[in-house]
Amino acid sequence: MEDPLEFLRNIKSVSVATVNNGTPAVRIADVMLHEDDKLYFLTARGKPYYKQLKENPEIAIVAMDENYVTVRVKGKIEFVDRALLERIFEANPVMNHIYPGDTREILDVFCLPKGIGEVFDLSIVPPKRERFAFGGAEVVESGYRINENCIACGICKGSCPTGAISEGNIYSIDSSICLECGNCYEKCPNDAIDLPAEF
Repeated sequence: MEDPLEFLRNIKSVSVATVNNGTPAVRIADVMLHEDDKLYFLTARGKPYYKQLKENPEIAIVAMDENYVTVRVKGKIEFVDRALLERIFEANPVMNHIYPGDTREILDVFCLPKGIGEVFDLSIVPPKRERFAFGGAEVVESGYRINENCIACGICKGSCPTGAISEGNIYSIDSSICLECGNCYEKCPNDAIDLPAEF
């Protein structure tokens, strides 16, 4: 798979979630540039989107391509120098029709310089999951984990829809194909399965 950040730039129109007075808000927004391992966006200062970003600069992004490959990313944005505006308009010529001439002065540029993400590929069976990080963030591991309370009873293995669980003195879970559905966790009689890290 290509660089997941470039994947988002190539899809371009992605869903971006913010927080609006404690409740979720989501909209389609374009990834305007992908440079130096950062994603760049625009918003107009009069939009609720801008206000939400100023009050809580955390965002979550998701996009899916025609092959059912999904990329999710989350992190904290930073507003950056408006000098990038010219380059963004050059890379996205349709913006000249939406904000012609001096009307672009209402726009501010922000970027996502650091974050964590996940590629989830539903084009294959079983689906495959891979977590990543950029800008110095640390990767958050995916999947449930089997701990030392395991008695190797096999109940979890039989409950896994993707066959991610392998036998052993202590069973193990292949996190790359774990759906994080929790079926093994609910069925385990011995509290031997740990919840996945929150993403």
